[in-house]
Amino acid sequence: METNVTHLNEKGRADWALILKAKKGDQDAYAELMSRYEHYIFLETFSRVKNEEVARDLAIEALTKAFMQLHTYEPKFAFSTWLKRVTVNHTIDYLRKKQLRTTSIDEVIKGEDGDMHIQIEAESTLTPAEEMERKERHALVRDAVTKLKDAYRSLIELRYFSELTYEEIAQHLEIPLGTVKARLHRAKSMLNQLMVTSRHTI
Repeated sequence: METNVTHLNEKGRADWALILKAKKGDQDAYAELMSRYEHYIFLETFSRVKNEEVARDLAIEALTKAFMQLHTYEPKFAFSTWLKRVTVNHTIDYLRKKQLRTTSIDEVIKGEDGDMHIQIEAESTLTPAEEMERKERHALVRDAVTKLKDAYRSLIELRYFSELTYEEIAQHLEIPLGTVKARLHRAKSMLNQLMVTSRHTI
């Protein structure tokens, strides 16, 4: 049965046509959706984190997450509205975890007995289903990373697995900071495309 999308404007109906193709595995359709909304998503993340590099990372992650959840979208409202909600939720999760890392890890507090204690809190509490989804997502990412060329794979591993800063990566690889940023941007784009392909072959 064909979905009624007459309540959507022309842009919304065009998005829905692309989404239907993307759901069937059309990578060109997904690429077109990304092209339409990647700047919009970046502006959403940047408005909240106020850091261009972090915002670009979050934008790519949000687009990837949205693609993996694309099957849940129904055109009751505009795709841009749904995409914004995914992006905002992802950014809020990042900010909440960043705040927990800043304020809770290795925090020294004074107990009732007068002794000093170390308080370490978990970053988040996941349900079994959420934990399984997280593991599956991480496995998908790691599998995609192994398919990158060596130069790009090492950058992703140093940045996201070893959690080095851009400056530390530049020192470790003995290359200019600007080169690190440019190559990482390219590496993240390549990784995103690999994840799209992997998703279609699952």
